[in-house]
Amino acid sequence: MMSSLPTIVEASSSTYERADAAARQLVGQAFLVPLLKEVRESTSAHGIFSPGVAEKRFGPIVDHQMADALMSRLDLDVVTNVRQHMLNKETQKTEVNS
Repeated sequence: MMSSLPTIVEASSSTYERADAAARQLVGQAFLVPLLKEVRESTSAHGIFSPGVAEKRFGPIVDHQMADALMSRLDLDVVTNVRQHMLNKETQKTEVNS
């Protein structure tokens, strides 16, 4: 019986998908979350329109969720550069171990 080992194409696409997900998460957490936090905290709402206790408490969670949603939809050059850097490092590591 043949074992179900991943083919080279499957392994490389898996590596690409992991690198893409890691790059998107890194860029989202490093750049978008602080930006969204700054926008949320700089609101000039007063009186009944000012943020309540729940909005202040759960605001950071919403920032992270919004960053994740944006990163899944945006195709930013910085994500491409980070992903390519990760893939290059992986290729170098594989060549050294071979």
